[in-house]
Amino acid sequence: MPNNNDLTPNESALLKEMNELQQELCSKVTEHCAGSEDEAALWVCRLFPGVTPSDWESLSAQNALHEWLTLPLDGSAAPNVRLVQRTLQKLSYETNHDPLTSLANRRSFDRMLDVEIERARRNKSAVSLAVLDLDDFKSVNDTYGHTTGDEVLVGVAGQLSSVIRRYDLAARFGGEEFALILPGTGLVKAKRVLERVLSAIRSQTFTAEDGSTFSITLSGGLTCYKGTIDMSVKKLVDLADEALYRAKAEGKDQIEVSRIPDIDMVPRQSLVQANEKQFLFGK
Repeated sequence: MPNNNDLTPNESALLKEMNELQQELCSKVTEHCAGSEDEAALWVCRLFPGVTPSDWESLSAQNALHEWLTLPLDGSAAPNVRLVQRTLQKLSYETNHDPLTSLANRRSFDRMLDVEIERARRNKSAVSLAVLDLDDFKSVNDTYGHTTGDEVLVGVAGQLSSVIRRYDLAARFGGEEFALILPGTGLVKAKRVLERVLSAIRSQTFTAEDGSTFSITLSGGLTCYKGTIDMSVKKLVDLADEALYRAKAEGKDQIEVSRIPDIDMVPRQSLVQANEKQFLFGK
Protein backbone atom coordinates (compact mmCIF):
# COMPACT_ATOMS: atom_id res chain seq x y z
CA MET A 1 0.00 0.00 0.00
CA PRO A 2 1.52 3.37 -0.92
CA ASN A 3 2.30 6.18 1.46
CA ASN A 4 -0.51 8.68 0.97
CA ASN A 5 1.97 11.49 1.62
CA ASP A 6 3.45 10.72 -1.84
CA LEU A 7 0.15 11.48 -3.60
CA THR A 8 -0.42 14.71 -5.48
CA PRO A 9 -3.30 16.91 -4.23
CA ASN A 10 -5.47 15.72 -7.15
CA GLU A 11 -4.73 12.06 -6.44
CA SER A 12 -5.29 12.50 -2.72
CA ALA A 13 -8.66 14.17 -3.29
CA LEU A 14 -9.68 11.49 -5.78
CA LEU A 15 -8.70 8.65 -3.44
CA LYS A 16 -10.44 10.24 -0.45
CA GLU A 17 -13.70 10.80 -2.32
CA MET A 18 -13.76 7.30 -3.86
CA ASN A 19 -13.02 5.59 -0.55
CA GLU A 20 -15.75 7.58 1.19
CA LEU A 21 -18.22 6.76 -1.58
CA GLN A 22 -17.32 3.08 -1.53
CA GLN A 23 -17.70 2.87 2.26
CA GLU A 24 -21.06 4.63 2.10
CA LEU A 25 -22.36 2.35 -0.66
CA CYS A 26 -21.13 -0.77 1.10
CA SER A 27 -22.84 0.27 4.32
CA LYS A 28 -26.15 0.54 2.45
CA VAL A 29 -25.77 -2.42 0.05
CA THR A 30 -23.68 -5.04 1.81
CA GLU A 31 -24.37 -7.57 -0.96
CA HIS A 32 -22.28 -5.48 -3.37
CA CYS A 33 -19.19 -5.70 -1.20
CA ALA A 34 -19.83 -9.39 -0.55
CA GLY A 35 -19.71 -10.12 -4.28
CA SER A 36 -23.44 -10.60 -4.91
CA GLU A 37 -24.59 -10.82 -8.53
CA ASP A 38 -27.88 -8.99 -8.09
CA GLU A 39 -29.25 -7.79 -11.43
CA ALA A 40 -29.78 -4.31 -10.00
CA ALA A 41 -26.73 -2.16 -10.68
CA LEU A 42 -25.72 1.50 -10.96
CA TRP A 43 -23.06 3.37 -12.90
CA VAL A 44 -21.53 6.23 -10.90
CA CYS A 45 -19.80 8.94 -12.97
CA ARG A 46 -17.61 11.77 -11.69
CA LEU A 47 -15.30 14.19 -13.52
CA PHE A 48 -11.83 14.66 -11.96
CA PRO A 49 -9.96 17.45 -13.80
CA GLY A 50 -6.19 17.17 -13.71
CA VAL A 51 -6.02 13.40 -13.13
CA THR A 52 -4.30 11.65 -16.04
CA PRO A 53 -4.71 8.01 -17.17
CA SER A 54 -1.24 7.19 -15.82
CA ASP A 55 -2.16 8.78 -12.47
CA TRP A 56 -5.27 6.58 -12.33
CA GLU A 57 -3.43 3.41 -13.37
CA SER A 58 -0.95 3.84 -10.52
CA LEU A 59 -3.61 4.82 -8.00
CA SER A 60 -5.88 1.92 -8.98
CA ALA A 61 -3.11 -0.67 -8.70
CA GLN A 62 -1.92 0.61 -5.33
CA ASN A 63 -5.32 1.01 -3.69
CA ALA A 64 -7.30 -1.98 -5.04
CA LEU A 65 -9.66 0.13 -7.15
CA HIS A 66 -9.90 -2.43 -9.96
CA GLU A 67 -13.71 -2.45 -10.00
CA TRP A 68 -13.81 1.23 -10.95
CA LEU A 69 -14.04 1.85 -14.71
CA THR A 70 -12.55 5.12 -15.98
CA LEU A 71 -12.82 7.00 -19.27
CA PRO A 72 -10.09 9.58 -19.94
CA LEU A 73 -11.31 12.83 -21.48
CA ASP A 74 -8.26 14.22 -23.23
CA GLY A 75 -9.72 14.92 -26.67
CA SER A 76 -8.44 11.70 -28.29
CA ALA A 77 -11.31 9.22 -28.53
CA ALA A 78 -9.58 6.12 -29.96
CA PRO A 79 -7.10 5.44 -27.10
CA ASN A 80 -9.86 5.98 -24.56
CA VAL A 81 -12.20 3.55 -26.31
CA ARG A 82 -9.42 0.97 -26.47
CA LEU A 83 -8.81 1.43 -22.75
CA VAL A 84 -12.49 0.83 -22.00
CA GLN A 85 -12.46 -2.21 -24.29
CA ARG A 86 -9.43 -3.69 -22.51
CA THR A 87 -11.03 -3.04 -19.14
CA LEU A 88 -14.27 -4.73 -20.18
CA GLN A 89 -12.36 -7.70 -21.61
CA LYS A 90 -10.45 -8.03 -18.34
CA LEU A 91 -13.67 -7.86 -16.33
CA SER A 92 -15.28 -10.44 -18.64
CA TYR A 93 -12.33 -12.80 -18.19
CA GLU A 94 -12.39 -12.39 -14.41
CA THR A 95 -16.14 -13.03 -14.37
CA ASN A 96 -15.70 -16.41 -16.05
CA HIS A 97 -12.39 -17.67 -14.64
CA ASP A 98 -11.06 -18.81 -11.30
CA PRO A 99 -8.49 -16.23 -10.13
CA LEU A 100 -6.05 -18.79 -8.70
CA THR A 101 -5.93 -21.45 -11.42
CA SER A 102 -7.23 -19.50 -14.44
CA LEU A 103 -9.58 -22.38 -15.19
CA ALA A 104 -13.24 -21.70 -15.91
CA ASN A 105 -15.26 -20.98 -12.77
CA ARG A 106 -18.57 -22.53 -11.74
CA ARG A 107 -20.64 -19.93 -13.57
CA SER A 108 -18.83 -20.56 -16.84
CA PHE A 109 -19.02 -24.33 -16.27
CA ASP A 110 -22.79 -24.29 -15.71
CA ARG A 111 -23.34 -22.23 -18.84
CA MET A 112 -21.24 -24.49 -21.08
CA LEU A 113 -22.65 -27.72 -19.66
CA ASP A 114 -26.17 -26.46 -20.31
CA VAL A 115 -25.21 -25.69 -23.92
CA GLU A 116 -23.58 -29.10 -24.41
CA ILE A 117 -26.55 -30.94 -22.90
CA GLU A 118 -28.84 -29.18 -25.36
CA ARG A 119 -26.45 -29.94 -28.24
CA ALA A 120 -26.35 -33.63 -27.25
CA ARG A 121 -30.16 -33.76 -26.99
CA ARG A 122 -30.62 -32.11 -30.38
CA ASN A 123 -27.98 -34.16 -32.21
CA LYS A 124 -28.30 -37.38 -30.18
CA SER A 125 -24.56 -37.16 -29.55
CA ALA A 126 -22.51 -37.82 -26.43
CA VAL A 127 -21.14 -35.43 -23.82
CA SER A 128 -19.11 -36.76 -20.90
CA LEU A 129 -18.73 -35.05 -17.56
CA ALA A 130 -16.11 -35.78 -14.91
CA VAL A 131 -16.06 -34.36 -11.38
CA LEU A 132 -12.62 -34.66 -9.77
CA ASP A 133 -11.51 -34.18 -6.19
CA LEU A 134 -8.02 -34.17 -4.65
CA ASP A 135 -7.59 -36.93 -2.08
CA ASP A 136 -6.86 -35.83 1.50
CA PHE A 137 -6.15 -32.26 0.41
CA LYS A 138 -6.90 -30.90 3.87
CA SER A 139 -3.81 -32.68 5.18
CA VAL A 140 -1.72 -30.85 2.55
CA ASN A 141 -2.90 -27.48 3.84
CA ASP A 142 -2.52 -28.57 7.47
CA THR A 143 0.97 -30.01 6.96
CA TYR A 144 2.56 -27.67 4.42
CA GLY A 145 0.46 -24.51 4.60
CA HIS A 146 -2.08 -22.87 2.33
CA THR A 147 0.53 -21.31 0.04
CA THR A 148 1.81 -24.77 -0.86
CA GLY A 149 -1.79 -25.94 -1.13
CA ASP A 150 -2.44 -23.21 -3.69
CA GLU A 151 0.62 -24.34 -5.66
CA VAL A 152 -0.85 -27.86 -5.74
CA LEU A 153 -4.15 -26.54 -7.09
CA VAL A 154 -2.34 -24.58 -9.80
CA GLY A 155 -0.30 -27.68 -10.70
CA VAL A 156 -3.42 -29.84 -10.99
CA ALA A 157 -5.08 -27.16 -13.12
CA GLY A 158 -2.07 -27.23 -15.43
CA GLN A 159 -2.36 -30.99 -15.84
CA LEU A 160 -6.06 -30.72 -16.66
CA SER A 161 -5.44 -27.97 -19.20
CA SER A 162 -2.74 -30.05 -20.89
CA VAL A 163 -5.05 -32.99 -21.70
CA ILE A 164 -8.16 -31.23 -22.95
CA ARG A 165 -8.98 -30.29 -26.53
CA ARG A 166 -9.75 -26.75 -27.66
CA TYR A 167 -13.51 -27.32 -27.35
CA ASP A 168 -13.39 -29.14 -23.98
CA LEU A 169 -13.68 -27.26 -20.71
CA ALA A 170 -11.72 -27.64 -17.49
CA ALA A 171 -13.24 -25.86 -14.50
CA ARG A 172 -12.58 -25.36 -10.83
CA PHE A 173 -15.72 -25.94 -8.79
CA GLY A 174 -14.20 -24.51 -5.66
CA GLY A 175 -11.87 -25.76 -2.98
CA GLU A 176 -10.08 -28.85 -4.26
CA GLU A 177 -12.83 -29.92 -6.67
CA PHE A 178 -12.51 -29.70 -10.46
CA ALA A 179 -14.60 -30.72 -13.46
CA LEU A 180 -14.10 -31.62 -17.11
CA ILE A 181 -16.70 -31.29 -19.87
CA LEU A 182 -15.85 -33.45 -22.89
CA PRO A 183 -18.26 -32.83 -25.80
CA GLY A 184 -18.63 -35.55 -28.42
CA THR A 185 -16.86 -38.05 -26.15
CA GLY A 186 -18.26 -41.36 -24.93
CA LEU A 187 -17.44 -43.17 -21.71
CA VAL A 188 -14.58 -45.32 -23.03
CA LYS A 189 -12.61 -42.42 -24.47
CA ALA A 190 -13.43 -40.15 -21.54
CA LYS A 191 -12.19 -42.72 -19.06
CA ARG A 192 -8.90 -43.02 -20.95
CA VAL A 193 -8.47 -39.25 -20.70
CA LEU A 194 -9.13 -39.33 -16.96
CA GLU A 195 -6.74 -42.23 -16.39
CA ARG A 196 -4.02 -40.16 -18.05
CA VAL A 197 -4.85 -37.27 -15.72
CA LEU A 198 -4.69 -39.49 -12.63
CA SER A 199 -1.38 -40.97 -13.75
CA ALA A 200 0.12 -37.52 -14.35
CA ILE A 201 -1.05 -36.23 -10.95
CA ARG A 202 0.22 -39.39 -9.23
CA SER A 203 3.70 -38.94 -10.66
CA GLN A 204 3.95 -35.20 -10.03
CA THR A 205 6.12 -34.09 -7.11
CA PHE A 206 5.46 -30.90 -5.17
CA THR A 207 7.97 -29.04 -2.99
CA ALA A 208 6.91 -27.38 0.27
CA GLU A 209 8.43 -24.17 1.62
CA ASP A 210 10.64 -26.17 4.00
CA GLY A 211 12.12 -28.10 1.07
CA SER A 212 10.28 -31.35 1.72
CA THR A 213 8.58 -33.06 -1.22
CA PHE A 214 5.29 -34.88 -1.48
CA SER A 215 2.81 -36.26 -4.00
CA ILE A 216 -0.98 -36.34 -4.14
CA THR A 217 -3.70 -38.38 -5.79
CA LEU A 218 -7.02 -37.60 -7.39
CA SER A 219 -10.39 -39.36 -7.46
CA GLY A 220 -13.04 -38.87 -10.11
CA GLY A 221 -16.64 -39.59 -10.98
CA LEU A 222 -17.57 -39.93 -14.64
CA THR A 223 -20.92 -39.83 -16.39
CA CYS A 224 -22.07 -39.58 -20.00
CA TYR A 225 -25.26 -38.25 -21.60
CA LYS A 226 -26.27 -39.22 -25.13
CA GLY A 227 -29.27 -37.01 -25.68
CA THR A 228 -32.07 -39.58 -25.60
CA ILE A 229 -33.88 -38.31 -22.48
CA ASP A 230 -34.48 -34.97 -20.80
CA MET A 231 -31.48 -33.85 -18.76
CA SER A 232 -30.45 -30.86 -16.67
CA VAL A 233 -27.12 -29.53 -15.44
CA LYS A 234 -28.01 -30.48 -11.86
CA LYS A 235 -29.00 -34.05 -12.73
CA LEU A 236 -25.82 -34.69 -14.71
CA VAL A 237 -23.59 -33.18 -12.03
CA ASP A 238 -25.38 -35.25 -9.39
CA LEU A 239 -24.66 -38.43 -11.37
CA ALA A 240 -20.96 -37.57 -11.59
CA ASP A 241 -20.93 -36.69 -7.89
CA GLU A 242 -22.44 -40.07 -6.97
CA ALA A 243 -19.68 -41.81 -8.91
CA LEU A 244 -17.06 -39.61 -7.21
CA TYR A 245 -18.33 -40.57 -3.76
CA ARG A 246 -18.08 -44.22 -4.79
CA ALA A 247 -14.48 -43.70 -5.96
CA LYS A 248 -13.63 -42.20 -2.58
CA ALA A 249 -15.33 -45.06 -0.73
CA GLU A 250 -13.54 -47.68 -2.83
CA GLY A 251 -10.11 -46.43 -1.78
CA LYS A 252 -9.50 -43.17 -3.73
CA ASP A 253 -7.02 -42.57 -6.56
CA GLN A 254 -9.42 -44.02 -9.13
CA ILE A 255 -12.25 -43.29 -11.54
CA GLU A 256 -15.77 -44.63 -11.06
CA VAL A 257 -18.47 -44.49 -13.74
CA SER A 258 -22.02 -43.50 -12.87
CA ARG A 259 -25.28 -45.08 -13.85
CA ILE A 260 -25.89 -44.34 -17.54
CA PRO A 261 -28.73 -41.80 -17.60
CA ASP A 262 -29.91 -42.71 -21.10
CA ILE A 263 -30.47 -46.30 -19.92
CA ASP A 264 -31.11 -46.25 -16.18
CA MET A 265 -33.54 -43.30 -16.34
CA VAL A 266 -35.63 -44.60 -19.25
CA PRO A 267 -38.89 -46.41 -18.38
CA ARG A 268 -38.54 -50.18 -18.83
CA GLN A 269 -41.40 -50.32 -21.34
CA SER A 270 -39.55 -47.86 -23.60
CA LEU A 271 -36.39 -49.96 -23.36
CA VAL A 272 -38.28 -53.10 -24.37
CA GLN A 273 -39.75 -51.34 -27.38
CA ALA A 274 -36.31 -50.05 -28.38
CA ASN A 275 -34.83 -53.53 -28.08
CA GLU A 276 -37.64 -55.01 -30.20
CA LYS A 277 -37.03 -52.42 -32.93
CA GLN A 278 -33.32 -53.12 -32.90
CA PHE A 279 -34.00 -56.88 -33.22
CA LEU A 280 -36.56 -56.49 -36.03
CA PHE A 281 -35.02 -53.67 -38.02
CA GLY A 282 -31.37 -53.65 -36.97
CA LYS A 283 -31.62 -50.02 -35.72
